[in-house]
Amino acid sequence: MHITFLLSTLILPLAVLAAPLNANGRSGFLAERQGRPTKPPPCVRAMNTTEAETATRAEAFAQAFIYEKDISEAFKYISQDYINHNPAARNGFDPAWNILSPFWGSQNITPLRTAFKYPQSWLNYRSGFGEVVDRFRWEGGCIVEHWDQGERFPPT
Repeated sequence: MHITFLLSTLILPLAVLAAPLNANGRSGFLAERQGRPTKPPPCVRAMNTTEAETATRAEAFAQAFIYEKDISEAFKYISQDYINHNPAARNGFDPAWNILSPFWGSQNITPLRTAFKYPQSWLNYRSGFGEVVDRFRWEGGCIVEHWDQGERFPPT
């Protein structure tokens, strides 16, 4: 009886270490338990990015952010020195990540529509915060500014 208990306490930690790793280098068990998305590096501006390329990037951002709720993929489009015009939020990639990443994937989001008019894009969706219109300014293929206070979707 004592030997069974001793062996089980020695083997359990090894079983966790032997769990297969996912693409992020974490076991599925640990990643699920920790519930933390992988923080990507911030977007680096490429000033030769065309309007068409920016439109494609804006659509990819919208897909990741409100349709797939993949915060890691969405944040690949946000610059390090991003300006947030929401008075309750600080500027910068890291403060935005720290606010959104813990809960974004569990949000109940209903996408309504998106728009792009160079150099800006809009996302309109419903969430636990009500109906939201986010406006973003793009520069060099990256999001450099964000507004969400009293924003209106642009006329089509």
